[in-house]
Amino acid sequence: MQTKVNRLFMAALMASVMAVGALRAQEAAPPQPEWRGLAISMAAHGAASGFDSYTSWQRVERNGFLADKGRFTTRSAYNKAGWFAGITLAEILVVKKWGRKHPWVARACRIANFGSAGMLVSAGVHNIQNR
Repeated sequence: MQTKVNRLFMAALMASVMAVGALRAQEAAPPQPEWRGLAISMAAHGAASGFDSYTSWQRVERNGFLADKGRFTTRSAYNKAGWFAGITLAEILVVKKWGRKHPWVARACRIANFGSAGMLVSAGVHNIQNR
């Protein structure tokens, strides 16, 4: 019985030593950017952009970059999708390059994406109310 207890004690001791070593290794590693939160914020921004495009379809467009003869058309939707893709690609590259050294970069991108999503949803709701 005593040897069984000793074995269990030694196994528990070894497990705790390995756990402490793993925790120290995690503390020594530089912080990782939070890709999951960034991906969720990018998805929210993309969905809001699509919603705004849907509610703007064939309506008068005041934005000169998006207007095609004064209306929101297929060309306008392509421009808007390209703008979204460019911003998203730039965010990914910036977070990949500087995200480990500066964790606030990923947080700033998340905040910007959710802020843009809020503004685009607001614009879409405005479009629906003015039909």
